Amino acid sequence: MKIENYRCFNTTKKGMTNPVNQIKERMRRVDSVIKFFKIIRPENLRLYVSELKNKLDEVIGDYNFDSGAFNWNQIREELELLPSFPELEKSVFYYTCKTINLPHSYKSEQGEIELTYFDRIKAGERIAYYLVRILADIYGKEEGTKIYKQIVPYLVKERKSQDTEEKPSDPKTVTILDSNKRSIESWCKIGLADFSFCIFDDHKIVYRFDSCLTPEALKDFNDPDIAYLASCYIGDVPEFNEGRTIHLRRTQTLHHNKFCDELYWNNFVHPNTEHPSIEFIENMGKDLEE
Repeated sequence: MKIENYRCFNTTKKGMTNPVNQIKERMRRVDSVIKFFKIIRPENLRLYVSELKNKLDEVIGDYNFDSGAFNWNQIREELELLPSFPELEKSVFYYTCKTINLPHSYKSEQGEIELTYFDRIKAGERIAYYLVRILADIYGKEEGTKIYKQIVPYLVKERKSQDTEEKPSDPKTVTILDSNKRSIESWCKIGLADFSFCIFDDHKIVYRFDSCLTPEALKDFNDPDIAYLASCYIGDVPEFNEGRTIHLRRTQTLHHNKFCDELYWNNFVHPNTEHPSIEFIENMGKDLEE
């Protein structure tokens, strides 16, 4: 058993990124949600789109950006429904550009530029928040939450259909260690979190996140239930682990508690493994800080 602590949380770190990818990711999320909402409540699609646009426009205010700076065929290449609602599409575009603080002089041929990682995360998480919040505003929190929970399995299925990673011939050979190393490098690079972890063996690890940019991006709304649904809930539905070698389980998140626990394990090696106690997770690594 091995325990380590990392203190990487930072809201000001910057890195190179292509704004086109940021815009496309935000567009794809809205496209997917309205597409699946149409399956569940087709009679209210235009109402949902209209209310979502109005909410984004409130935040956008008088902000503007030259849409001609981008190749819209490239931006739209994976979209299915959103281009049918050009006003909402434009609002998502403006909202993204404003939130990532895109310089007004930017042209897409410039490619990658330096942007703040936290601004990128805010752009994604806050649009996701509004997608759920509008459902609660239209239908009431209980019914709106129910509708979004019906949408999420579609989102999970869509993500899995886009996964091109080759399946291992023997799932029991898949270990946690390589992915753990890559995750730590990525999280520290972008300033994602303060966290500790305990490696039980090559196939099982638990993390404790004491801070994280995701809930940080949503805390100003003072709306933890909707914030959780918009960001972390997708990883907590049964469909998320179906067909996966490495499973994820959480018992709490930073939206409602002082830390988040995430257990990852190879389910072929440790079928439906027991979750470590909250007391163990809360205290792990603290002796290393003293």
